[in-house]
Amino acid sequence: MREVTNAFCFPVFKINGIMSPSIKQLDRNLIIIVMGILVFCCAAGFSMTKVSPMVALMAALCAVVFITSFIWPPIALYILIISMLLSPEFGQRSTQGDGATIRLDDLLLVIIGFSWFAKAAINKELGLFPTTPLNRGIVAYIIACFLSTVLGSVLGKVKIAGFMFVLKYIEYYIVFFMAINCVQTKKQIKTFVTLLLITSAIISLYAIVQIPTGERVSAPFEGDSGEPGTLGGYLVLILSVTIGIFLTSESRQTKALLLGLMGINVISLMATHSRATWIGLPFMYLCFIILSKKRLLLLGVLAILVVSSPLILPKSVKKRFMGTFVVEKGYEAELGGIGVPLDSSASERVISWQRILNDYKHHPILGYGVTGYGFIDSQYFRTLVELGIVGLSIYIFLMYRIYRFLLYSHRIARDNFGKGLTMGILAGFTALLVHAIGSNTFIIIRIMEPFWFLMGLVFVLYSIEKKGHETLGNETLLIK
Repeated sequence: MREVTNAFCFPVFKINGIMSPSIKQLDRNLIIIVMGILVFCCAAGFSMTKVSPMVALMAALCAVVFITSFIWPPIALYILIISMLLSPEFGQRSTQGDGATIRLDDLLLVIIGFSWFAKAAINKELGLFPTTPLNRGIVAYIIACFLSTVLGSVLGKVKIAGFMFVLKYIEYYIVFFMAINCVQTKKQIKTFVTLLLITSAIISLYAIVQIPTGERVSAPFEGDSGEPGTLGGYLVLILSVTIGIFLTSESRQTKALLLGLMGINVISLMATHSRATWIGLPFMYLCFIILSKKRLLLLGVLAILVVSSPLILPKSVKKRFMGTFVVEKGYEAELGGIGVPLDSSASERVISWQRILNDYKHHPILGYGVTGYGFIDSQYFRTLVELGIVGLSIYIFLMYRIYRFLLYSHRIARDNFGKGLTMGILAGFTALLVHAIGSNTFIIIRIMEPFWFLMGLVFVLYSIEKKGHETLGNETLLIK
């Protein structure tokens, strides 16, 4: 007789080839589930007479998502992937600390998270937060955010919205751990990556449709003004993943589809007019040249792009780039004091960075708290002024751990898909690090949700590959 586990995570014993559930464990699980259903039905029946039909419908949909994610978590993750860039938001957008927004995927993530907690409470063998090389950095960063925000609240710098921003940051890491807990095989990894790429194709086509308006394109449900820089950060990550898989794929049909996806991604990325995104592209491409075996192909494509760019680039893109170095009336900032003039947008950034380097000294250790200083359009300067030197040091440590983990995962990957995926995410992460110079990249939900989901997939892939290696020699020291 040996113990196995069925699809519902109930312990089952196999006796003479016949599956027989553990009666004691099954009874306990059934009692908990039935009691939960009864309590929910009573609460729902009472609430139906007290709320509007729309609220009742939303509650019913939430219940369906909860039950579905409890029984089959992958379905819930499919829904979450689609909602990452295609979900509306409610509330007033604010980066000043005086407001907050709630998105549909925020609600989905909470529901899915509770379902996973409930499942783990029933089945003690399930782990909520598995050990990964990134755990220490993640925990330390969350603690730094919380402590600095509490201190900022005591000093009167942070309002309640600051704590909501901290909760949003925690959401990203929940996505990471949920992906690890719910994905187990390479086949599942390929399915999730395919769904991510399909979603990106929808987003890119939506952006391309906006091009004739003459405005900078943005993702759906971004409000009246939109956030082209956010879309640019998302697209550079997805484009990098697409290129990575393209370079290692052996299927002509797959390559053709990926090539088409790259085309619409590039068109929509250029149409964002996000200079922070454009600056990240050369660094992304350099990573591929270093890591890929097809260096000659990449160098040849690069040479063609450089020579033909004056002819193929749209006038709006060239105007946007060259306009960066045109002085506008009332703005006198220069790049690093070396005499390079900047336009109004770039000048505002430089001036705000200079101001931060003076003001952070008033709270140098833990900073002003999340949202305690106001709007800063740079991840590094924002982290410095909000979390102080301690928080910035932890943030840099976490980025370092991510980079080293991705590099190691790429080295031990044995098949083409694993090589391509890890290489693409590593190159995309490099581009995001550069993107973060002029944007709050690593706190933006539309970039971080897909990024941390991909990180979870990489960890699952790493775990599979690690089990497949009989010995790793001294290389295991890289992640200890």
